[in-house]
Amino acid sequence: MKTRNLFVISALAASVCFAAEAPAVAAAETPAPAEQAKAAEAPAAEQPAEPAAEQTVAEKCLAAVENAGKAIPSNAVTAKFTYGEALANAGELSYALEKDPESATVQTLTANCDTYVKLIAAQAETQALRNRTAENWEKRAATARSIEAIQEQINQARSGKVNDLEAEKAKLQDQGARLQAEMQQNQEKFQAEAAAQQAALKAASKREADLQKQQADLQKQLEAEKKALAEERAKAEARQAEAMNKLNELQSKLIQVTKDARGIILSMSDILFDVNKASLKADLKTSLAKVAGILSVYQQFNVSIEGNTDNTGSAEHNMKLSQQRADNVKNFLVEQGIDAGRLTAKGLGMTMPIADNKTKEGRQKNRRVDLVIQDKALQNAAPSAEPAAPAEGAAPAAEPAKK
Repeated sequence: MKTRNLFVISALAASVCFAAEAPAVAAAETPAPAEQAKAAEAPAAEQPAEPAAEQTVAEKCLAAVENAGKAIPSNAVTAKFTYGEALANAGELSYALEKDPESATVQTLTANCDTYVKLIAAQAETQALRNRTAENWEKRAATARSIEAIQEQINQARSGKVNDLEAEKAKLQDQGARLQAEMQQNQEKFQAEAAAQQAALKAASKREADLQKQQADLQKQLEAEKKALAEERAKAEARQAEAMNKLNELQSKLIQVTKDARGIILSMSDILFDVNKASLKADLKTSLAKVAGILSVYQQFNVSIEGNTDNTGSAEHNMKLSQQRADNVKNFLVEQGIDAGRLTAKGLGMTMPIADNKTKEGRQKNRRVDLVIQDKALQNAAPSAEPAAPAEGAAPAAEPAKK
């Protein structure tokens, strides 16, 4: 979360700095349209071709935003602010992608990215049109100044000799006629270009307004999805707390009820199984029947059944026995009416001890079957947690013993 916030703040700060510099350097640094095109094509010509690499959605978004930013004129303040927002959106997308690639937030931020790219392009094009319009007005003013200088030369020639005056007059008239024709031609060309640019500017303004509205709609949708997700998570946590209270009734020396980041943990001692076998004893079946009743009420819960052993015996034997016990617990819950799609069974053997295998008490704690119960909404809202790491003191495999 801190990394994402730093990325967002940096992007917005860069946008503000670019925008602050634009008014001071706009007149001197604004390139002509042909020069902008050459500048945009230069990096591609100078860099050698590299093999294509698979990119994530966030990397594609960032590349598209940076590519759109290359065409922004130096005096396009609005486009630079939008560019900063787009970089911040790319940072949020990268964070959301790392958190959950399949979430609706990723899809919304990806759509936001496309909208930002289009908006930047529209704003850059709008400013470029304005720059070209200013250049045409300057050309027209220069032509007018040339005509005024010629008129001044004519006035000066009238004070000279008559013959020189007539010759100079004819020459100046010819120049004046040519300049007048050129000015007329330039004026007609300018008017046509101005009309086309005005139409293009109007169309660009409309596209910008449409894109801004689309962005606002997407932002509202994102906020609604965040609110719905928070409400669903609150309901899931309430359901899990309520189920925890009911499951606490099963607490005993042979069944321990705890809670961690993975969910509610029911840890059942191997005493509830036949010695060195996977068959379930009557006491365990009774407790599992109660668990099945609770799971029938809370249809939103999924259960991961994990079989564990101590480090006595071979790793292959322990893995097989722990898998059989986990499978038998799963099959019993299915017989009690629990949908098999809500259950997973995994034998972990002696790979996940919770106590020191060097002592008798520690080995007894490690011989267990854990039921990890979690609400589906909480599973979808957060990355899945792995089983607890092995405890210190876990020893290598020894000779076979009773489980």
